[in-house]
Amino acid sequence: MLALVAVLLANADGRSGTLLSRLVSARSDRRVTVGIAFSAFIVNAVIAATAGAIANAMIGQGVAALLVTLAMLSAAVALLCPMKPASDAGANDGPPVMLAGRMLANQFGDRSHFLIGALAATSGAGQWAAAGGLVGWTLAMLPFLAFGPRLAERRGARNLRWAAAAILIFWGLRNALGAFGMIG
Repeated sequence: MLALVAVLLANADGRSGTLLSRLVSARSDRRVTVGIAFSAFIVNAVIAATAGAIANAMIGQGVAALLVTLAMLSAAVALLCPMKPASDAGANDGPPVMLAGRMLANQFGDRSHFLIGALAATSGAGQWAAAGGLVGWTLAMLPFLAFGPRLAERRGARNLRWAAAAILIFWGLRNALGAFGMIG
């Protein structure tokens, strides 16, 4: 459940949903494109969750909590300092295999996967962190798939992005204080 909420908040800017919405509208193979996007996310989420579960056995809970803090604060910074997605003209008309490779590479090390790995490191339950992250990522994408990429430019979306960043900052700092034993 924590991964679901954290990944949902981390993707409040709609970067993934906007990208997928643009790809779906530009490509003729819409179902394949959506399937590739979800498959790429799942592959990277499983890698991150596995790495987090391995880290759980190797590091202490205080270090794992600090890793979660770092993941949350970096996601908040990404929300507060959004970057324009680079236009990838080749993704619009390339073969599905090339699209899959690009999506796998683009999502590797993404803030969602960093959060999934960090949360898996706290509990060791990587499969649940990956599943929760997938649900959170999907929920964050749905409005942008339904209403189009222009939704991200609206004032309400900007306010939501700032609120999500504030929650992630608060949650991350609270986690850090807990790691140092300052709060229970």
